[in-house]
Amino acid sequence: MTKPPYDDYHTPLSAPIEDLQVRIAFLDDLVEQLNTQLVHQSQEIADLKKQMQLLYHRVDAADLSEGIATFDPMTNRPPHY
Repeated sequence: MTKPPYDDYHTPLSAPIEDLQVRIAFLDDLVEQLNTQLVHQSQEIADLKKQMQLLYHRVDAADLSEGIATFDPMTNRPPHY
């Protein structure tokens, strides 16, 4: 018996189609991995922003003038004068 003629037409096309299906599967996996990484990075950036806001509030609330003495150039002369 001979092969039906339509099998000859589909055989050369099946390999490229399978290659494309494999590439699509890998690309889908890559997109999912990148999406997961993006979610983690977005959460980390949000956490860092919260920490920075807390630090800014602490600096604003702190009285920085307590430990700093005033400087008067006439009374506090450097030792080399």
